[in-house]
Amino acid sequence: MSDTLVCRPTRWFYQRAFGMLAMFTFLGGWFYKDATTGYRKENLAFVMYRTFSIAAQQLQEKQKAGVVTATQWRDYAADQSVLTGDDPSLLPVNTPQPMPWPEELGELDLLAKGHIAAWEAFTGRMKWNRKAPEKFHEADSIREQWYVAYGLSALALYTLFILVRTSRRKICIEGDAILTQDGRRVALADLTRLDLRKWGTKGMAYAFYPERSGKEGRIRIDGLTYGGFQKEQGEPAEQLMQIIRQHFTGELVEYASEEAGESEKTAG
Repeated sequence: MSDTLVCRPTRWFYQRAFGMLAMFTFLGGWFYKDATTGYRKENLAFVMYRTFSIAAQQLQEKQKAGVVTATQWRDYAADQSVLTGDDPSLLPVNTPQPMPWPEELGELDLLAKGHIAAWEAFTGRMKWNRKAPEKFHEADSIREQWYVAYGLSALALYTLFILVRTSRRKICIEGDAILTQDGRRVALADLTRLDLRKWGTKGMAYAFYPERSGKEGRIRIDGLTYGGFQKEQGEPAEQLMQIIRQHFTGELVEYASEEAGESEKTAG
């Protein structure tokens, strides 16, 4: 086995990194849309639907008081405004203030069938969802969408940073030394401890060595990210570990296998 080996970022890493980036970007855009326009459009639909209900009630009251002609009702509707609530700023930008009743509310025969019939005619013309929102989104609710959008955007940028940084890195064995993903060069003979407890399950190992400052340095060997364990590619990460172990003479930390444990019990 050659003592020169290069382990580059794996397809496994790229698939997960791009997946996370896509997820954070999509969700961030979703919450951004709600914060900027989505919730405001729902607020407009909410107050508009409420106006249709109020208009139908007013028509019933006028009809109970006497005969109402189509012309009388149309003139009355032309003078009415949509009740937008206490904070019109929570409606879409450029919403007219005051906002006149839509033309469907001025049609006596249509509104006499009930506010639902008039609402369906209005939403069909406007190409809105027939199902009206159940609540009005207050300012705090819209701010929450901004906070989540900012948080998801930050996660997307961090994921992109990790993706770009990792794509430029590699772990190498060059002769009798290991070149880590962050550019450190450590002689294999200087390794004092090798922790393989997670190597068999997660492809993760840690190698320790003494630094010039007297502290203990640590090398993180992530086989799933660098090299990988694809048999058709020769299992580069496993090759890397085999080369390290061939040169390693320090303390080895790993889980004893079940078979080894049973053999020790039998021998005892």
